[in-house]
Amino acid sequence: MKTAKTLLLAAGATALVLGVAVPASADDTTTTFSLTGGSLTLSVAASAALTNQASGVAANTITGTLGEVLVTDARGGTAGWVTSAASTTFTGTGLSVSTGVAYTNATVTTTGTSTVAPADGQSITAVAPVATATAVSGNNTAAWNPTLDVSMPAGALAGDYSGTVTTSLV
Repeated sequence: MKTAKTLLLAAGATALVLGVAVPASADDTTTTFSLTGGSLTLSVAASAALTNQASGVAANTITGTLGEVLVTDARGGTAGWVTSAASTTFTGTGLSVSTGVAYTNATVTTTGTSTVAPADGQSITAVAPVATATAVSGNNTAAWNPTLDVSMPAGALAGDYSGTVTTSLV
């Protein structure tokens, strides 16, 4: 007990010399809080018009952009994510085209900390990954404007064709 008083007196004397006030007593308050994460979200364009092409040309490829795809990861963690895409059959005047649909997203713009590997000519006639985020830390976003290439057979009839590209995120 004598040592503690001596230390307190020495500390008080040092405080007086330095001009610092020493409290008569002090207690600690344990402080806690939670940092809650947000969600992982995906937004895509509602519709997209691809370029028009003349019929009857061998190996016609109809090309166009699908509009911005935006992934927002506000979970505040280290889990990565995968965006996948799949195309339905394109139907039109007397023909259905279900093969030769490719997805390319050459440039991906990111914020925060993540590494996003984009697709380069990925076939999406069945569900396929088109962007994968790894090395994630905290909140981040990734955006790209993919190009869709639909290979039309030479015998395709003139007319309007439509299909659906479904983009998903896990």
